[in-house]
Amino acid sequence: MRKDIQINTTTGDIVFKNRNTLNKQLFKWLSESDLFITAQISFKWLSESDLFITAQISLPSNFDVNQLYTIGVNIEIPYTPIYKPIKIRIIRDFGGGNVRVVINPTNNSEWFEVYTKLFGAQDKVLYASQLIMVNQDNYLLQLNEGNAYLWSGIMSDMVNINANIQNRNLLLQCIPSNNYRYPTSGVGLIKYLHANLSHSGLAEKLQTEFKDDKVEIINAAFNSYSGDLELDLDFSEADAGV
Repeated sequence: MRKDIQINTTTGDIVFKNRNTLNKQLFKWLSESDLFITAQISFKWLSESDLFITAQISLPSNFDVNQLYTIGVNIEIPYTPIYKPIKIRIIRDFGGGNVRVVINPTNNSEWFEVYTKLFGAQDKVLYASQLIMVNQDNYLLQLNEGNAYLWSGIMSDMVNINANIQNRNLLLQCIPSNNYRYPTSGVGLIKYLHANLSHSGLAEKLQTEFKDDKVEIINAAFNSYSGDLELDLDFSEADAGV
């Protein structure tokens, strides 16, 4: 059977499928009571939340920490409008309140500042309210050289499907044109709305276009009130060469 890339025949858009198979891990924004305090030069004590918005990722006890540096971890982050840079703490939960923190190897702290990359090259500090520019809520986090990098958690790929039915729908919809931006073949069914199969030339047009696609029309019935066209098609010749 013929294969093709799946297209939404209503909108004309290519259909993408998320190929990310990683399990999602627990993410939460932290409150001020969860944080340490810091000081500035004027000796005014500041909470960590005055400088950053902080978050925590909880991993199961059997999670391989090396995965954080290789394929990363899949998380879902709720939107927040706060315009502050992000620090993330990563813990492994062993149950009963027993947790182990993943230590930042560059400064021996429990925090990782969050970055993204512009066009895959330049590091950019990522503010919490800007997360939606990366993805709506699904993210992939990776650790590298003491920093946490956030990427979209959607690994989009095109979908290959059995193409006979899709080809039928597209062939019926397309209106042929000599403009390079538009198809050069097609029935253009919308031109025959409320028409009659016997007197409009639609029957001949159907036979010609589908024959060129190596598809035989066995029977056709057209409802002139609803605009529905029912076709009984034989794809055997088209599939024989695949």
